[in-house]
Amino acid sequence: MKKSELLRALQQEILRHDFSTFIDNPPSVAQGGRGICFPGCPACRKRLQTMNQFLHHLTEDALPPLIEKLSGERSAVVESAAGETAHVDAERHGYVAGNHRACTRHPI
Repeated sequence: MKKSELLRALQQEILRHDFSTFIDNPPSVAQGGRGICFPGCPACRKRLQTMNQFLHHLTEDALPPLIEKLSGERSAVVESAAGETAHVDAERHGYVAGNHRACTRHPI
């Protein structure tokens, strides 16, 4: 994955989250219900009280699953390409016997 693609994916995930308010158990009191307005992340419906908690939410709850997903996609692409296109650059990049983790010039 290119750095620009990785940066774009991380930026989109960060911008999806917001330190705002959300209604738990809708409808809200303003709508005649008994729902309560909580501070936190509306995208995850996670209750947060401080900006510090929100930053921890981003770094511990939001970004790790995205990074895991992107690394899984990268592994799948490398493994599927191993038999098709990786052999073309194998000698140039120092791959050993098609093993993408054995690159001597660009260790993962």
